[in-house]
Amino acid sequence: MRVTYRYIRPITVVYTRAFGPYRTSVPAAWRAMDEWLDKRGMRSRVKQAYGYFRDNPRLTAPELLRYDACVPVTFGIEPDPEAGIASQVLPGGSYAVHTHVGSYAATGELFSLLQRDIVPKRGLTIDHDRPFLAVYLNDPDVTREMHRRTELCVPVLPVQMPMPSSGNDDDAADTRSNVVDFAALRRLAG
Repeated sequence: MRVTYRYIRPITVVYTRAFGPYRTSVPAAWRAMDEWLDKRGMRSRVKQAYGYFRDNPRLTAPELLRYDACVPVTFGIEPDPEAGIASQVLPGGSYAVHTHVGSYAATGELFSLLQRDIVPKRGLTIDHDRPFLAVYLNDPDVTREMHRRTELCVPVLPVQMPMPSSGNDDDAADTRSNVVDFAALRRLAG
């Protein structure tokens, strides 16, 4: 299974929330979001969407699980409280990302596999303070199931990677100079 490590920027989205086991709340949330987008004639403007899995199903009772179907805020796509559409900022940060091609039905098992086996074997630590994300890269209404692409994003703690020594004796005295602090780099790039 191919997994990349990358930083995802925070993004402002509109969303609708559904409660219950993810196998039922995910389709319910997307049904409500799609109906709202269709009523406004905005569905074709959405090029990418996000699934925000707010709760860990191993720690939260199934009826209390929360799932947010999200689309980026753009001109014409704004919160509509009367329709149950609110806005929020999806948290950015470091993620282990696997791109899945195929049915959305495999998402739960793949997230479990990533959390249980793949991410820890890569030496990464899961950040339990941030939820898992699914980034839907194409529209299921116009994309056959076997060609649907979804980025499954598991939040991980930032990695500090040792850098090769420059060979200067000056660097040997300060071992911190051989470590990249990605959080500091993001703040500088900000």
